Amino acid sequence: MTNHHRLGNTNVPSGAWAEEIAAPLEVFDRAGFSVTLASPQGGPVPLDPMSLLDAYRSPVVDAFLASPQRRIALDHTVRVAELDATSFDALFIVGGFGVMWDLVGDATVLARVASAAEAGLPIAAVCHGPAVLANVRVGPESLMRGRRATGFSNAEEDAVSNGAVYPVTVENALRSVGAEYTAAGGIFGPSVVVDGKILTGQNPASSAALAAALVEVLA
Repeated sequence: MTNHHRLGNTNVPSGAWAEEIAAPLEVFDRAGFSVTLASPQGGPVPLDPMSLLDAYRSPVVDAFLASPQRRIALDHTVRVAELDATSFDALFIVGGFGVMWDLVGDATVLARVASAAEAGLPIAAVCHGPAVLANVRVGPESLMRGRRATGFSNAEEDAVSNGAVYPVTVENALRSVGAEYTAAGGIFGPSVVVDGKILTGQNPASSAALAAALVEVLA
């Protein structure tokens, strides 16, 4: 998850998207998984205030916010550098606008994801998370070259219109490295793409379905 709490260098608050944390955790809990929460810097992960508005809230988000244990865990994430990715069964990359200013360019994060991919572990990423996968290299190529994938679309970025200006959008990042990008969910509808052990979800509404798909792959 991201530690970045602003849209770029602006004063507009941002961070991780609440639904993309809360919904997968609920799915993983039901599956009996043990989950380690991690971020580039460790410590607190900011929640994007937009993701806490009534328009984007759901019962699973409300339950997450009401859980002292969940909030403590979110404030005490582990530094990615302290983890051996291959000691896990799978990776799940949470999105949110903040991802675009730390995870996508963090050398340690990219190296850990690459090592997981080389070890054959399932890797899932939702919403803005697939932009991270576009920057992961396995050998001379992007991990995503020739793979089917989804992620937050350019049309969805335009629909949100929150003033975020990235070096490259999720959709463009995936296309630029040779991924076969689709956005079957349209504007904010759920869509999950599974290509072998690489799983991607288009937007926050895809979070629970993506987590369920990851459980199925692990099973």
